[in-house]
Amino acid sequence: MAIPVRQLQTWSNQGAVQTSANTHKTVTNCIDKVNWNNDVNYETYLQGSYPNYTNIYGNSDVDLVVEFRSIFSKNLSALTESQKQEFDTKYADAKYTLAAFKLAVIEQLKSCFGESNVKVGNKAILVKGDGNRLDCDVIVCNQYRKYISYLPSSEKYIEGIIFRTENETPNRDIINYPKIHLKNGSLKNQQENTSGNFKPSVRVLKNMKAAMIDKGYITKTLAPSYFLECLIYNSDNINFRKNSFSEIAVSIINQFSNDVNNGKMANYLVQNEQSKLFGTNDQQWNINDATIFVNQLIKFWNEY
Repeated sequence: MAIPVRQLQTWSNQGAVQTSANTHKTVTNCIDKVNWNNDVNYETYLQGSYPNYTNIYGNSDVDLVVEFRSIFSKNLSALTESQKQEFDTKYADAKYTLAAFKLAVIEQLKSCFGESNVKVGNKAILVKGDGNRLDCDVIVCNQYRKYISYLPSSEKYIEGIIFRTENETPNRDIINYPKIHLKNGSLKNQQENTSGNFKPSVRVLKNMKAAMIDKGYITKTLAPSYFLECLIYNSDNINFRKNSFSEIAVSIINQFSNDVNNGKMANYLVQNEQSKLFGTNDQQWNINDATIFVNQLIKFWNEY
């Protein structure tokens, strides 16, 4: 048997969004109340499933980025020596540090929501939710620039974010590219690429994963949602240009099965296209886990 078309259509629907918007607004308003110096610049934005429109019913927390933009970190490895010298001539050492900014944010969050409702974790600050807002993981970071070329009149770089872990020895830098992730997902979803079916299909597969967990086909930790979305991003655009979500799902699953067997899956990229999806660091998926997921996905489809 296969999963009924009506069920797949239901699974394609987006989950609630108002509570995520309320959470973003409430936490941002709290941070904005600080009497910051005029040269302290930052922006806040959601990352993850909510701004990507891939959230499903049952999503229970949000990720909020607080990006400190008075400073930036850089990677100049692609520049020539003369370009590096030109860069050093223009940019002086930063006046502020991310650590000091983060401390100020933590103190302000505690002031707004109570010390017992704010927990500083290894990567994020958890602000516990209440009836009006969701649990919120706050990532305090600064801009990251991976330079492609540099001239005083023309800088080319890939923009990301960077922050340091708190509870590790030694601390590590975490680099990510949430704005590129968002942009690439929107481009893939466009009519000329996937007929607007990429994001609904991500929601279908996420709901399938949730059902697989409920029915004991996989464990909850086998296929994190971020990795699953990146996996689907690597599915060929033609797979999404079908007449029903049943045909789309079968095409996507068949590609994954073939690519597991022919080795192509090992070359899949994350959605921001800055690194491979599979590897050994904590920002990559274990390909053995992905293989188990694909095989169980096929089993779940056939036994539904």
